[in-house]
Amino acid sequence: MKDGDFKAQLHRLIALAVLAAAVAAVVMVRFQAASVPLERDEGECALMGQLILDGTPPYREASNMKLPGAYYAYAAILAVFGQTAAGIRMGLMAVSLISAVVLYLIALPLLGAAGAALAGAAFIVMSAENSVLGLFAHATHFVVMFALSGTWLLLQGSESRHGKLFLWGAGLCFGLAFIMKQSGALFGLFGFTWVLFECLRRRHIEWKHLLLDLFTFVGGVILPYALLLAVLVHQGVFGRFWFWTVDYARTYATQVNLEEGLWLFRSAITSIILNNPLIWSMAAVGMIGIWLLAAGRKIAPFLSGFFLFSFLAVCPGLFFRQHYFVQILPAVALSAGAALWAIGELSARYTKRPEAVRFAVLVSVALYLLACVYSERSVLAGLTPDRVSRSIYGQNPFPESVKVAEYLKENTSPGDRIAVMGSEPQICFYAHRKSATEHIYMYGLMEPQPFALRMQEEMIAQVERSNPPFVVLVTVSTSWLKRLDSKQKIFFWMKSYLENYRPVMVAEVHSDYTRWLMDEEAESFTPRPESSQVIVFKRKSAE
Repeated sequence: MKDGDFKAQLHRLIALAVLAAAVAAVVMVRFQAASVPLERDEGECALMGQLILDGTPPYREASNMKLPGAYYAYAAILAVFGQTAAGIRMGLMAVSLISAVVLYLIALPLLGAAGAALAGAAFIVMSAENSVLGLFAHATHFVVMFALSGTWLLLQGSESRHGKLFLWGAGLCFGLAFIMKQSGALFGLFGFTWVLFECLRRRHIEWKHLLLDLFTFVGGVILPYALLLAVLVHQGVFGRFWFWTVDYARTYATQVNLEEGLWLFRSAITSIILNNPLIWSMAAVGMIGIWLLAAGRKIAPFLSGFFLFSFLAVCPGLFFRQHYFVQILPAVALSAGAALWAIGELSARYTKRPEAVRFAVLVSVALYLLACVYSERSVLAGLTPDRVSRSIYGQNPFPESVKVAEYLKENTSPGDRIAVMGSEPQICFYAHRKSATEHIYMYGLMEPQPFALRMQEEMIAQVERSNPPFVVLVTVSTSWLKRLDSKQKIFFWMKSYLENYRPVMVAEVHSDYTRWLMDEEAESFTPRPESSQVIVFKRKSAE
């Protein structure tokens, strides 16, 4: 074996070892956090996935404005890993590992072994950070997996004689990213722009070839959504689907003005950058460095375009919630890998061993990343799953939902429905009971939008028609997000409707403990001003 070949293989082995070490460290953290109680978004998707497995289509028994791709993804996870919080987190871990591997494959021909290893390691670590709520299975993780798969196929197609097949496959993956969450459309737009750019930058533009490529790609993008529409029409839920994902979603996306959006962005991005300043600093260096180097300008359009559209995917609605930023992490990781590649290119001017410099920097950054993971693992090791939830989500009743659901499951039959007056869909999932109303979130009912009163009236009618044996009232403010201008009809109705029920279980939630009261104690309970409550009511006529 030649000396050059030996060094190249050694460098690849070091790169893979770095990536493997980062993956192993993050896997341990994810295992530790696997049993943390589900939060609301997870509870929503888990409930929808459970209903799908039980034969109920989306938007019939429970609804929200998300496209149903994430619901079907959850159904697959629940079927494979089990209908538990730990099973969902194992599914999330599989999704994250797939994303990291595909990102490595994207980066390898662009940035070399060292840059690709850094990109993969940075992504797998950042995607598990609390600053982006990375330990929880939000739809953005599924968007990223399919968007990266589409991007890899896009790049492979430009170098293959089967380019049209790769283009169609890339479009298909971008289409799947879209039905996971509406923001995935921005990655599809990136793919379209890149196909157009690749054709237009050729010296001789073949317009027939260009149009065929675009048609092939767009056909792949459209197919998942078209099939989804056909399925929903066949299942008889197209009307509800359209209302939630188009009509209501349109009004929801216009609630935040630009000034508020900028404030939300600054607040979120500051915390995220400060959580991992080295990688974000390297990303900034990489984005600049690739344009300054002649060799870098060959890959600069791709990396810059991918970063731009990844950022745009975070922006719809201008809400800038923490988990939205998961969608930009692959672009940040690639840019950090580009910084490492640029360091090697610059060092070649001053040393005969630029690869040694690259790998020395790679190992140093990897040690930093592992130290970050170890620090997070140490914190998790000292907390119970319930305390982890409380440390991240405050007094939101996610730990209490487990015990409440156990009580409901023990005291109802499988055909019974339960009404949750609050945004806690995880209760229905844990109890494996259908909701008495399709409105599993109260947020829409409280928002200043034209459908709010109609939604309240729908919920009232559905609950009264279901006549549930149990009603769960959640007084936690974040479960409602009530505003001064919120419609009040639902509250007047609840006050009179609950006269038909009596409290049988109370969880009085404090910042550092939960006080539980049952039966007689629950009936005589007087709320304390510093606490929030989850109160289970039993229908008097059912006794």
